[in-house]
Amino acid sequence: MAAYEALYRKWRPQSFDDIVAQPHITRTLKNQIMRGKTAHAYLFTGSRGTGKTTCARIFAKAVNCLNPKNGDPCLECEICKDAERGALTDIIEIDGASNNGVDEVRNLRENAGFMPVRCRCKIYIIDEVHMMSAGAFNALLKMIEEPPEYVKFVFATTEIHKVPATILSRCQRFDFRRILPADIAGRIQYIADNEPFTITPDAAHRIAMLADGGMRDALSLLDQCAAVSDSISIETVEEAVGVAGTESVFEILRAVAAKDASAALARIDLLYRQSKDMTRFADEISQQLRNLMLLKTAPDDPALTGCMPAEIEALTTLAQQLPMDRVIGALSAVRQCCDRMTRAGNRRMELEMTLIRLCTENSGASSAAAAPSADVQALTDRIAQLEQQLAAVLKNGVPAQKAPRKPESGLPAPARNLQVESKPDTTTYPPVRNWASVLEAFQEINPSVSGLLNDSNAFANDETGVLIMVVRNRLFRQLFTQQDAVSLGQAAQQVLGRSYKIRFKCEEPQSSGESPMDQLLKRAKESGIEVSQQEQS
Repeated sequence: MAAYEALYRKWRPQSFDDIVAQPHITRTLKNQIMRGKTAHAYLFTGSRGTGKTTCARIFAKAVNCLNPKNGDPCLECEICKDAERGALTDIIEIDGASNNGVDEVRNLRENAGFMPVRCRCKIYIIDEVHMMSAGAFNALLKMIEEPPEYVKFVFATTEIHKVPATILSRCQRFDFRRILPADIAGRIQYIADNEPFTITPDAAHRIAMLADGGMRDALSLLDQCAAVSDSISIETVEEAVGVAGTESVFEILRAVAAKDASAALARIDLLYRQSKDMTRFADEISQQLRNLMLLKTAPDDPALTGCMPAEIEALTTLAQQLPMDRVIGALSAVRQCCDRMTRAGNRRMELEMTLIRLCTENSGASSAAAAPSADVQALTDRIAQLEQQLAAVLKNGVPAQKAPRKPESGLPAPARNLQVESKPDTTTYPPVRNWASVLEAFQEINPSVSGLLNDSNAFANDETGVLIMVVRNRLFRQLFTQQDAVSLGQAAQQVLGRSYKIRFKCEEPQSSGESPMDQLLKRAKESGIEVSQQEQS
């Protein structure tokens, strides 16, 4: 009994006219062959299964064919028949992944010096040429640039960015496009009509979508489905390939739209017990979310999605239930889930967590809980004010003393009205012994300003209830506000056990040998403010 031949090998195109969805390439090559103006080196690039190696083989046959027909090989002469059987020594196929060293290229150069045995031209087809080493590419340069007139090279690669520019500039480059699902489905239907099995249009389209633009992948999937049943339906495809199916995907999306986490988890549990691949199912969900996004963006052009009419109908219903922001948010969340699942030990749990988030987001939280608290907002505004003032100081130097201005945007003005004229008398205002503890409490209340009080001292009069700080920070007058004084009073009452009216006296800091700018930057860092290198310069 003859050995079984896989469909993608059995139905490999034999002429340029059989190649699907690459007319811009086949037309050019046929014209070059008919006019006798073929190049000495070609570079075929594109994703897998788009026909690069097949086109290279047809080109090799057509160039050497004894009776070419409009640029195509005749497929009847002895050259064409021997080339198809792989019996021609003048058509050499090399795997760039396993023959990627300098020694292999040297052998190739030596063999290229010999005249062809039976053919007009000696053709070297190097597949996956990007796998060759840098030394091998360098050894090949001279041969590619000036080969013997009877030698031609055809390189094929899926990763054009790895091919050196010195090689690219010496070749004619042809970019193979991804094959559209409609073209793949048509080819599948044609093959099924000539094989002992049948396939429905929906099943052919499903295989075409799973193939992701590669004809070889599509025929391999078709071969797998034909082994399951002679009558291939969409259920056969999903059973053979192990995918969950569009109905399960739409069930999940309907649960997300209804914020029904229980229904989504029940469907995941069912698929898990059926041993479905969770990573592949997550990818199917993201594909349908993409289709939903495209349908909402361009409702008048559903062909952009590439879906069947039944899928378009289901997507249209979902589009009415889900706003665009939720669709884009769900798509982003599922794509991130797919990335995590490649590294996660429990892929089911990753998908379940993602679906629970999508089903519960903004469903029960109140607007007050979702909004930032008043304290956080005040701190954010305060930090923004400090950054603006520090940027002005760094740009213009130490600011001149100006009269207080009315605060902008509701921000508090500096509390210069709390400043006293002279340092307090220690007999009337004894030192505060627990001042360090007060500063620690103040830091917890107002961390953005507490750094201004480093190296400060405090003196208090319990009879008058006044606490005077002696501060040695040039920025204190500009940055300390009335609101900060209230916060400091709260910290003092917490530590000292009674309330005080806060006043301050600013003194010039002691000279430390540092420039004023260095001291300013030091104080800014102590205050928790980040200063970029550009601002420092």
